[in-house]
Amino acid sequence: MPQAIEQLGATVSLISADELAWGDLARYDLVMTGVRAYERRPDLRANNHRLLAYAENGGTVVVQYNKFEFNEAQYGPFPAKVGSGRVTDENAAVEILVPDHPVFSVPNKIGPETWAGWVQERGLYFLGDHDPRYVDLVRSTDPFEYNAGAKTGALVDVRFGKGRWLYLGLGLWRQLPAGTDGAYRLMANILNLGRR
Repeated sequence: MPQAIEQLGATVSLISADELAWGDLARYDLVMTGVRAYERRPDLRANNHRLLAYAENGGTVVVQYNKFEFNEAQYGPFPAKVGSGRVTDENAAVEILVPDHPVFSVPNKIGPETWAGWVQERGLYFLGDHDPRYVDLVRSTDPFEYNAGAKTGALVDVRFGKGRWLYLGLGLWRQLPAGTDGAYRLMANILNLGRR
């Protein structure tokens, strides 16, 4: 993921445990946690309040998918739990629920072509039960009969103080290394949310 993000022209810095605990996070336009970071980084669990303060003061935090370790505390700005929601068919239609949200228009217009050519799946471990202040931005329905019903929680946004916090269950972590064009366009738009 870091190399793929750098290909978009962004400067990527990996935040150490010490920097997360004591450093000046305000110097970053956006802070993105890695896949399953709350499982693997005890320093993130211990210092999550620093990410929330960063968002509240005008920063943008993007939390990529996590498993159920995320549910051991309230890591989002408002109550939310990761669920078992997933869409296994990489060709499943994706409905944009908030068309005027900037993640779908700046700098790239997100349309049906964005979702073409994905590999393996749309995403997994979507945000399940969540406070109504969170806004679901997309919905998708898996055609697989044992995973029936429309799924939300794959891309969720909430304004928090002067900033925002997003949950990203869409499988961009798989699509970017695979060279999926639409995933690069969507990631560019997600990164752009951090511009101040």
